[in-house]
Amino acid sequence: MSASCEVCALVKRVEDAATIREAGATCIYLDVIDVEPTSGLLAHVAEEGLVPVLDEVCREPDHARLDPWVRAGLPVAVGNLSGLSLARECGALAETRSCIPVHNTSTLRLIGDLGARLAWLSPELSLDEACELARADALPLGATVYGRPRIMTCEHCALQVAYDCDRGHARCPHRSEAHWLVNIDGRALPVRTDAYGRSRIYLDEPLDLVPYATNLAEAGVARLLVDAASTSVDEACDALARLRCALAGESVERHGIEGLAQTGVE
Repeated sequence: MSASCEVCALVKRVEDAATIREAGATCIYLDVIDVEPTSGLLAHVAEEGLVPVLDEVCREPDHARLDPWVRAGLPVAVGNLSGLSLARECGALAETRSCIPVHNTSTLRLIGDLGARLAWLSPELSLDEACELARADALPLGATVYGRPRIMTCEHCALQVAYDCDRGHARCPHRSEAHWLVNIDGRALPVRTDAYGRSRIYLDEPLDLVPYATNLAEAGVARLLVDAASTSVDEACDALARLRCALAGESVERHGIEGLAQTGVE
């Protein structure tokens, strides 16, 4: 490959990891929002080299299911500063998710001092801003190049407006069905509700920065990620194939929007 960085992917099921690896990802992240940390699963995830990705919200009742994923000497991607603090206390190899906003080198140095070994960049950054941060070399960086960005996390279950609800979220049969919220512009935004009643709302179109992969890699971004959790395994495999071509110096088509890559947040 003409531009060197690690090709990564995010999955929401352990059984998807093998397919994603075959498609070219060398580092697999596991969204553990709906995954119970049994001793057997914790051992399997460690053996397979999967990186647990923790929630962006953590209330007191959440600790029982989230804290076991934070283990000494093993990688974990945390979604808030309390998770980063716990990782430091436990001796885990912490990365910060993009929901912990990093927009300047001062923030990068701070979270590095707090124990982060890598930071994932916000999709709100422009391509130039992301490359500038990477060139500063304050902390290793990762960037998601394909997936539907999370727009919002709601503390209540959005499905309650459509169905009778007894608040038994974990056993709700509707959680496995496809749902959307239609906004004022008529855009159908996908909704995913977890076993604890939180709803996550995603952009209706995938963000596709794969054509810019070489720019990011040459600027020094260490990891580029394809998100199979917010899209599908088939979409992710296609994106991984295009990503490998892009990093090899080939021209690739865009299969989504470029988001704020040119403008950033105005």
